[in-house]
Amino acid sequence: MAEEKKGLGLISLVALAAGQVIGAGVVTLIGAATKVTGSAVWLSYGTAVIMGFFIILPYLILSSMIRIKGGSYTFVATLLGETWGGLFGMAFTMNVFATGMIGLGFGQYFNALFPGADVRLVAVITISVFFVFNLLGVNFMSKIQNVLSATLICGLLLFIFTGVGKVDSRIFNLASPGYFSDGSKGFFAAVVLLVYSCYGYSFVVAYSKEAKNPKRDVPYAMLITAGIILILYSVIALVAAGVLPIDEVAGKPLTAVAQRIMPLPLYYAFVVGGPLMAIATTLNSSFTVFARPFHQMTDDGWFPRGLARTNRFGSPFLILTIIYLIAILPIICGFSIQMITTNTVLIGRIADVVAIIAVITLPVRLPEAWENRYFKRLSKPVFYGLMSFSLLVTFVCIVLSFNNMAKTNVAATIGLAVIFLVYAILREKTGKVKMQKSYELQ
Repeated sequence: MAEEKKGLGLISLVALAAGQVIGAGVVTLIGAATKVTGSAVWLSYGTAVIMGFFIILPYLILSSMIRIKGGSYTFVATLLGETWGGLFGMAFTMNVFATGMIGLGFGQYFNALFPGADVRLVAVITISVFFVFNLLGVNFMSKIQNVLSATLICGLLLFIFTGVGKVDSRIFNLASPGYFSDGSKGFFAAVVLLVYSCYGYSFVVAYSKEAKNPKRDVPYAMLITAGIILILYSVIALVAAGVLPIDEVAGKPLTAVAQRIMPLPLYYAFVVGGPLMAIATTLNSSFTVFARPFHQMTDDGWFPRGLARTNRFGSPFLILTIIYLIAILPIICGFSIQMITTNTVLIGRIADVVAIIAVITLPVRLPEAWENRYFKRLSKPVFYGLMSFSLLVTFVCIVLSFNNMAKTNVAATIGLAVIFLVYAILREKTGKVKMQKSYELQ
């Protein structure tokens, strides 16, 4: 297999992490969260970021111990064995269906600027462009990501700087009317809604293979990104809920607020630099993030090995093509991608539980990795305490998600998990699965 030069530094990893996590959610979800918790939405977002951090903490700590070549699939398969690795990997690859949803989001915001534009056509063209970027290799894609992420941050800062001076002081008074409009139940409903837009930066572990100093830079990239979104999301929500009367912004996307507080030229600049760039950065990095576990699983025999072929840039072009087709065909055919994505998101959270359990076993299963961890001051009692808390937070999010889902979606989610487990067991019994070492301790 062709190997690219391991050249991604901390700045590039932060750009990839931030670009992955700062998506359309920050623009579209604030209004929905405001509807159930009123002026407390900025506190909800801060709480959601902190919860998201604890959900991805196992990935952060793991990345400080080993370099993994197959993303999160690698360590689950290494630590828990073939069957659980296969189950986790297939659950993770379901995230691919979200790519089409992301592309449609880009088309919808583009249409808001240019009403005559065809949403589906724009979505397909956009997905196609980023597909080509990823075919040209991770190093090329990361350079594009650096530019897109910088533009994104500028766009969001434009919203903050335009509105922060107009924030009403009532937003800082927790006893003022409009705060916690649906009580504690509404506050935590908003947190659960927002938390899913707060931990996508864990996917940066997929770039451990290309990082110059993965055991240091990958975890620091996550820490820096967590700090960025904690400040950015909280202040954006503060402006969104604190400038206009709360009943005028509840249920409205961020663009509706921006249109009210910005001159028209700045509004257009915000839409391009904010929502469009948020979607573009997520879409750009998603191809490699979703391809990396798929690639390693193919090498290990879970799928036909011919799919693992790479081009001269080291990109698994057949796997990327499959992801591309999964993204665009539902758009072209007019299928409901949102219905598919609703089920796959929860499957991903269940997979997170498996991943956390895998990390908990690491000091016992790979003692050498534990001894060579980057964060030497992290003791075993603290490690196990943090992992237990991470597991608890993840379970809470899953339970609350089940409570807010239709019974048919819950049944579909459980059904998919069972299908993946059965496939993993049967595929393993064929003898075609031969796990390769896809991690390095140094």
